[in-house]
Amino acid sequence: MTMTQDPAAPEGFEVQGNTQLDMAGEERLYQQLKRFWQPVAFSDDLTDSPHQVTLFDTRLAVARLDGEPHVFSDICRHRGSALSLGRVDGCWLRCAYHGWAYDAEGTVVDIPARPELNGKLTAQLPSYPTIEAGGLVWTCISGETPRFGPSECPELDDPSYRFLRFDPYEWDCSVARRLENYFDFSHFAHVHHGILGDRDEAEIADYDVARHGSELRITAGPFIEYTDNVKNSAVNHDGLTYEAWKRYRVYMPNAMKLNSSAGVTEDFVLYVAVAPVNRRRTRCFTFVGRNYALDRDQEFHDMQYVILGQDQPIVESQRPEELPVDLTAEMHVKGADAGTVEYRRWLISIADGEIELAPTA
Repeated sequence: MTMTQDPAAPEGFEVQGNTQLDMAGEERLYQQLKRFWQPVAFSDDLTDSPHQVTLFDTRLAVARLDGEPHVFSDICRHRGSALSLGRVDGCWLRCAYHGWAYDAEGTVVDIPARPELNGKLTAQLPSYPTIEAGGLVWTCISGETPRFGPSECPELDDPSYRFLRFDPYEWDCSVARRLENYFDFSHFAHVHHGILGDRDEAEIADYDVARHGSELRITAGPFIEYTDNVKNSAVNHDGLTYEAWKRYRVYMPNAMKLNSSAGVTEDFVLYVAVAPVNRRRTRCFTFVGRNYALDRDQEFHDMQYVILGQDQPIVESQRPEELPVDLTAEMHVKGADAGTVEYRRWLISIADGEIELAPTA
């Protein structure tokens, strides 16, 4: 590990303790992330056809067999073709190449060319624990009991909210780079000027950050936002701006939920879970919801893509693509960067194998 304390740093730039990983630490973190639940598909997308997904550079087949989601190695044990090109046959996954079929445990149950061999092969198709939570299908490929639980979004089940689900997308960055962008408050006024902030009013007030169980909880604000932004369209306000409060639940290590005020009772929700395609590429699953302006889906849809389009070139330009390896030039502003600094500290603990729940009282 390398320390980030810079004795030459001017007043106002402060990081206490370890917030960087050396190259060996980065690799440890990548390997430790395999011990956590990772999102692989939207639940609604998993119907009667298998899906291919790459997770930790491993090709997987995701399928719903007899109504339940399952995740397997995407390599048929016969000739190595992709099982995700096959089909769901009742409670079996059947290969497209020679028709071999596997049950939910990965056992070969049907060999059409030699039916007398059915039930006699001992070779298993690798399969992985799979659950559904928060509108997503999750898996864990470590071979161990998954650490922490998957993320939650209770508002998805609340009939007073309307949600949009966005197609999965991939960015050229690490999971940590992608996730911390959401609660990097200093960038709102500059990258999202005129939407989520004003570059002429860019000061960030101190805010609350605390670990709670497997979550990092952040409450921050007020942030200057514009009332002609569809997010704040419900606000009865005579001026051009609105002061929004933001409440984050960062589900360690790879998901977060934001509740952002858009009035007295109006609540805007952004729920995101991310998974490593490989060390430097990340797949993102996104839900956007609100309990107001329920008839304005297109505007909320378009706004989200504007925000993503502004963030993507910035995040993908960051070097290193993973969180800092041994670059001591990356400085942290006291107070303003408190959320991202605490997130990094927790990731470093995870890299060191210290995977423990924080107190909840």
